[in-house]
Amino acid sequence: MIRFAAVVALAVCLGACSAPPEETAAPEEPEAAAGPVAGPVQVLPGDIATLRVEQSPAVGPVVADRDHYTLYFTTQDGTDPPASTCLEPECTLVWAPLLAKGGEIEAPELAPELLGTVRRPDGLEQVTIGGKPVYRYVDDEVAGDATGHGTDNRWFAIAPDGGKAGR
Repeated sequence: MIRFAAVVALAVCLGACSAPPEETAAPEEPEAAAGPVAGPVQVLPGDIATLRVEQSPAVGPVVADRDHYTLYFTTQDGTDPPASTCLEPECTLVWAPLLAKGGEIEAPELAPELLGTVRRPDGLEQVTIGGKPVYRYVDDEVAGDATGHGTDNRWFAIAPDGGKAGR
């Protein structure tokens, strides 16, 4: 009888000790709740997205953000209606979506009819140019870089007319 009680006590202890604590899973929830847009926090434009036209030595005229960093689009995104396919952290940490709080965009050098936003699944509004959601590339180290142009033959710097930049 003592042996049976010891086995039961050991089984209960092992079950309690080997079960993952529920608190371990909880910290993952806030990361997921923050949404798939884990990367753009550093490049948020504030309340108003400010766009400008810059001259890239590599590809000619491009649209850049307020910090003069080249903006990109991917051929995988939908344009009619606009839709972003870069939603998971594996993508957004490399290609940070340009966001516009309240859909406000300041871009005096661009045709107003080209500008818009698309609501991402997490509720944030991403800037679109010519119906294409736009992003900033993490490997552009200094303003004016266009190192993401042509990446995977699907990411391209965006020209002021909403098309692919290039000479």
